[in-house]
Amino acid sequence: MIKFFRKIRQNLLSEGRTTKYFKYALGEIILVVIGILIALSINNWNSERITTNKKIDYLVRISEELKNQKEDIKYYKDNVTSEIKSSKRILNILDSETLDSIPTLKKLLGNTATFWAVTLSYPVTDEFINQNLQSQLKNDSLKMYFKYLKEFRDSFNIQIDYNQTQYTNTIEPYFVKNINYSEIAIDYFKNGLIQGGPKTNYENLISSMELWNIATFKLETLNTGNELLNTLNRLLEKIILQIEKEIDNP
Repeated sequence: MIKFFRKIRQNLLSEGRTTKYFKYALGEIILVVIGILIALSINNWNSERITTNKKIDYLVRISEELKNQKEDIKYYKDNVTSEIKSSKRILNILDSETLDSIPTLKKLLGNTATFWAVTLSYPVTDEFINQNLQSQLKNDSLKMYFKYLKEFRDSFNIQIDYNQTQYTNTIEPYFVKNINYSEIAIDYFKNGLIQGGPKTNYENLISSMELWNIATFKLETLNTGNELLNTLNRLLEKIILQIEKEIDNP
């Protein structure tokens, strides 16, 4: 094809048809420019298609990841709800100062002496955000919810750190000094422990201001954690809904 065009130019020059030559050369330049623009357009379209497919693939995987996380949240909420009930029953027993309730108190104290960490993991979502693919989203609400999720995770981690500190600095030291842990450990841990040792004075525990405050603080952190899990669950539902809209209109 190049030889064909070159031959035309040579014939025009050899025949002295300079004006037609320049017109032809201009036309050839225009064709080249048009070809380049078409190639660029096709390349841009192909790049956009690849980016869109990549975005959709991530969104599908993120949606699945968040749905799995909602199942984990349900598990955590069940544990927290159970611990809240135990903490309230402990406080009611301490408030009543009824010695007949000591056997029940022994069964319940194991939950107070246990720290359950909540682990939130979003590897696919993090990959998506780290590659700045959220900038390709058309759905502004989805962009906003991704931002909220990051901020919420930071707040949630602060709460988990607080729970850990409360357990390490307050709850565990009290149990070490005042309660024979092997007597009140929950069944999951109790089976591997040696039963025996000094006996706990449960009559003193009934009127202990320190135990009352520990159980109250524990209930406070459990209530906060439960509300955070509820908030996270609602946020994930909104994100999943907006992801479906983005997938339907990429």
